Amino acid sequence: MELTCKWITLVSRYYYMYLNDSLEPYGINASQYLYIIVVCREPGITQDKLPERIGINKSNVTRCLSQLEKSGFIYRICSSRDKRTAHVQPTEKAYALYPKIMRAVEKWDAHVTRLLSDTEKMDFQNTLKLLAESACSLVRRR
Repeated sequence: MELTCKWITLVSRYYYMYLNDSLEPYGINASQYLYIIVVCREPGITQDKLPERIGINKSNVTRCLSQLEKSGFIYRICSSRDKRTAHVQPTEKAYALYPKIMRAVEKWDAHVTRLLSDTEKMDFQNTLKLLAESACSLVRRR
């Protein structure tokens, strides 16, 4: 039997290729789009919470936020209670981009799942959630 991760990796690579092409005109890439989605949905989220929301290590979060800040998509505000805590806010530029990102993501989702029935899509999503939880538990044990 083939390894499941082979197919997950292949789909993920194609997804990132698609996103890079789709989002290039807006000045972001596949490594950045999820930050804009999360920050637009949760304005003021602390920088410390982003790694768990996105599944990326802290140093990559810091690097990506710096890029998005330089590009005018987000800004950070130091907490008045704890100067080590930064709250991440979307700019108007991020809010304007959010629906375009969502259209690209929804287009991908509709295309790659078009051969599945609604029940199969739901079962597939539930299976992927279980795999994600299992993967997360393995990484956190380290």
